[in-house]
Amino acid sequence: MRRLPYALALFACALIFSPAPASSITSGEAAPIFELADLQGKKHTLSDYLGKVVLINFWTSWCRECITEMSSLNTLYTKFNRQGLVVLGVTVDRKSEDAGAAAKKARIDFPILLDSKGEVFIKKYAVIGLPTTIIVDRKGIITEILLGTQDFQEKEITDRMASLLKGKSIP
Repeated sequence: MRRLPYALALFACALIFSPAPASSITSGEAAPIFELADLQGKKHTLSDYLGKVVLINFWTSWCRECITEMSSLNTLYTKFNRQGLVVLGVTVDRKSEDAGAAAKKARIDFPILLDSKGEVFIKKYAVIGLPTTIIVDRKGIITEILLGTQDFQEKEITDRMASLLKGKSIP
């Protein structure tokens, strides 16, 4: 019963953000290219990161589950960023101040990109719940879609990241 308000809020966001039908994504397909500005105004385009493994984490400041996983995601980023891991936190907050305050409180080191109009969240990636993490390999192919809260320090996840960073595919 606790999830009902969350589901209704997410559905309302989908209606607000998506006047056009969204495309769905699946593992094994090329990740849709997007360009978003971070909280400091710097533009980030997914294609800028070809040759790196990219985790795209969709979240928002009012999502308790999203905030819960931020610490382990930041630790994963710190552990693997020198080996070619990029983490892009894509927030659907309408106000950059809300996202910035949440990121600062969680001590996030990776870029936080603002998608207040849902251009990426709904129209390109058709995210159906928060948090959602999309893992993209060095060739720009989606290798995995993780729905819900993750512990990014679990051995299974860190082993998969290490494999991807070495250029191996993950099962």
